[in-house]
Amino acid sequence: MKSQKYAVQMKDVCQIVSVKHQKKKILSDINLSVKQGEFIAIVGCSGAGKTTLMNILSGYHSPSKGHVYIDGLDLFKEQTYFKGRIAYVPQQEILDQTLTLQKSLEYSLLLRVKNISKKEMKKTIDYVLSILELTHVRNSLIKNLSGGEKKRASIATEMLSDPNLFLLDEPTSGLDANIEKKIMKKLREIANIGKTIIITAHTVSNLNLCDKVLFMGKDGKICYFGPYEEILNYFGVEEFVDIYDLLKDDTETWYQKYITNQEKLPVIPNKKFEKSKQVGFFTQVSTLVKRYVSSLINNKFMLILLLGQAILMGLLICLATEKNCLLNPVTASMICAAFTLAAVWLGLFNTIQEIVKEKDMLKKEYMSGLKFTSYIVSKMIIFSVLCLYQSITCVSVVYFHLSPRPEEVLITNTLLDLIINFFLVSFSTSMIGIFISSFVKETKTTLILSPLYMMIQMLFSGMFIPFIELTKTISYFVVARWGYESFATITNLKQYQVVEPAKDFFRFTSSHVFSIWGILIFIFVIFLGASIVIIRTNILKQDRNYLKIKGNVRN
Repeated sequence: MKSQKYAVQMKDVCQIVSVKHQKKKILSDINLSVKQGEFIAIVGCSGAGKTTLMNILSGYHSPSKGHVYIDGLDLFKEQTYFKGRIAYVPQQEILDQTLTLQKSLEYSLLLRVKNISKKEMKKTIDYVLSILELTHVRNSLIKNLSGGEKKRASIATEMLSDPNLFLLDEPTSGLDANIEKKIMKKLREIANIGKTIIITAHTVSNLNLCDKVLFMGKDGKICYFGPYEEILNYFGVEEFVDIYDLLKDDTETWYQKYITNQEKLPVIPNKKFEKSKQVGFFTQVSTLVKRYVSSLINNKFMLILLLGQAILMGLLICLATEKNCLLNPVTASMICAAFTLAAVWLGLFNTIQEIVKEKDMLKKEYMSGLKFTSYIVSKMIIFSVLCLYQSITCVSVVYFHLSPRPEEVLITNTLLDLIINFFLVSFSTSMIGIFISSFVKETKTTLILSPLYMMIQMLFSGMFIPFIELTKTISYFVVARWGYESFATITNLKQYQVVEPAKDFFRFTSSHVFSIWGILIFIFVIFLGASIVIIRTNILKQDRNYLKIKGNVRN
């Protein structure tokens, strides 16, 4: 006998969006009650609002009108409490493909469950792998798993924190019939142990494993909610697929029939609930850094690219110059330009795809309890270390190639000054890369923006083309201008009486270099703040298409 406690209740939920400046209902006054331990399938024709309904149930989008209660608590008033307590598996698997399944589950568990011991971690992972029959692939890279195994791996990730409510958006999409049946049976078994399962389904096979079917028609109207065995008699058809044609022609009649017959149940508020125990900031930062390193180690090509690119650039600069190049004002200037472009490129390359490629995972983990500050700080740690390594290797390779080397020391020693300068140019550019990555929609867009950005750095920095009044003004907002100026200052380029822009830029004083370093740090801070605002707005917040008109329609 299933518990009579209601895990999910929706009251008068309506969703309205703006389409070509006109309001359109995609969910119409949804009233729904799901008991704890029930297995529910949401079906309907394309555009019936199935995924929208799932996004609202998961807390990803708030409704334009109405309320959603989970275990008697208002979902959107207690969102902090529900982080990590609702398992949501979207259509696309949101997993780091370069990790093994075992490592992926370990890191997910450390991000979600506070103060878990290694023994408890092993027991939890062993349990979910056993339940989902994934033990034999625990040490396989996720990218090497089959489609069905990836689906189950996504479910396994959500089972780690032992949630009572599972929401799965088309969990069998794209799978063959045999794998589909296996996954549906597994979901049935999970429901049998007391978990509430709600899925959207695009096929009608295996719906007999569900306790109830919710059939949606046009404009997000519920036309049936009841046992699978009774649905054919309810609609008076011989085959399940006939229902789609029936509702396509006349949704309103069946919607009114559902409203007339539906059982309206009062919501019993749950005023006492256990506060969520979120994982600490430092634990999350440490876990995210370790996960990134593990992912990088498994991605050999990217690892070689990130670690070897700086050395290669240094060697190429050496190959293109003579040892005594600093004695010639032209080649000395080109060395400074080469350092600047190398620093700018490495910083940009490190990060320009970082946020856009992780945006779905970031949103998913944020809804599961990840602190946004932990995510940002982990990125700063990772890329500061990477930029420092690249600065040391690239500068050192070139510096020890030069003979004679710069004689006059400006701050500490010339090598260290150059490394610090290279690092600040690269690190400030890496934050600009984060900024770009936070607002683009696809990774391929960065392939267009990267050369455009580098072109701006070359044209408006004064390295190759003398300034005119306009370009000189623009140069104040170009990182490469400050990088070139500081590299040339540290190497005392002014002693060679180089023409423009040397007479204005290259003042061989420590205060001048410190002021430029301050500007580079300021650039980093500005773009860090801008990136945080954009990520919170575009990725972590609810969809703006829903929010535009919410104030006009909310009760």
